[in-house]
Amino acid sequence: MSSTDHTTTLSGFTIEPLVVPARIDADDAADFIAFAAVRNAVEAEQRGHTGEVMTAAELLPDWKDESRSMIGLVAKVDGRVVARGNLALPADAPECWGAVSVLPGFRSRGIGSALYARLEQLAREAGRATLQNQTTYPAGVQGEAIPAPTGFGSVPIDLPSTRFLRRLGFSLEQVARISALPLPVDTDVFSAHLAEAAAAAAGYRTVSWHGRTPEEWVDSIASLRTRMNTDAPNAGIDLTDVWTAERVRAVDDLWAESPRVALTSIAVEEATGEAVGFTELDVSTESDRPAEQMDTLVLREHRGHRLGMLLKLTNLRALTERFPACTLVETVNAEENRPMLDVNDSIGFAAASFSARWRKNLVG
Repeated sequence: MSSTDHTTTLSGFTIEPLVVPARIDADDAADFIAFAAVRNAVEAEQRGHTGEVMTAAELLPDWKDESRSMIGLVAKVDGRVVARGNLALPADAPECWGAVSVLPGFRSRGIGSALYARLEQLAREAGRATLQNQTTYPAGVQGEAIPAPTGFGSVPIDLPSTRFLRRLGFSLEQVARISALPLPVDTDVFSAHLAEAAAAAAGYRTVSWHGRTPEEWVDSIASLRTRMNTDAPNAGIDLTDVWTAERVRAVDDLWAESPRVALTSIAVEEATGEAVGFTELDVSTESDRPAEQMDTLVLREHRGHRLGMLLKLTNLRALTERFPACTLVETVNAEENRPMLDVNDSIGFAAASFSARWRKNLVG
């Protein structure tokens, strides 16, 4: 029997496997909804703002992506879900990603440690070499800090998440900035930046769409998303995320059934007709959460033409046109990714909080 197949009863709480429902209104969806609520409450607490708080319906497609295995656990006290653990196992990869959240009022009871122990056991059973984690914390935290090995950014040493992960043997690998942009952007500022970027990007054009990827760009999107593994700064973090045309289509199908929609813009080199950069926004159609800036990438061989700025502004324009009620965009960028941070700062993004990536070796 796998360690994910049974319920464990410990002192004052139980740990059970998470049931992932077919639909959010299914009879067996209660634990998944509670799981999402715990995730969101702790995420908002750690960030100091609501930020990337997603409804259970918005999160559900991520649990159905067959390109990776997702394992969830819930800890219950008197039948109430008070903590969650989850493990993401990318296909054909040496790494995995784990997360643990415990509601305030239920901490210091051994619940988080018990969830983590189960996650590490599952990671080892899956033959993974590394277990990785991402934490968040608000801007402005004072006190002693651990510097990131990249030389950019640091993590406060007295944060509960820092103490927890260091006690378990994790090492800090990278710090990223979570920035927010209020909408709409000042019209004069937006127009000036767009004109300058378009002039610098002579020889390139942009193509935009929302929702399903147009057939002619499916292979290009698969290739660009895969290049995020090597062309974006990932410090000492293992990142194996291979995209194929089939996977692009499968994810398109999942999103079509959810309250989320992707807005995508690509940069196309006129001379070759090849897509050389892209950016994506994740937008909720049923809640007022901020739009989330997902991947943005310009291939190394095409940098220096302000394509990053052009892509982001083009996609922001599509966002305000299609979703005028959206009032905020959030984005996450590695602190060492100064070119992209410069683009964001000039548009009007400001630091709202920070995130840290951690790694633990499970072999050797």
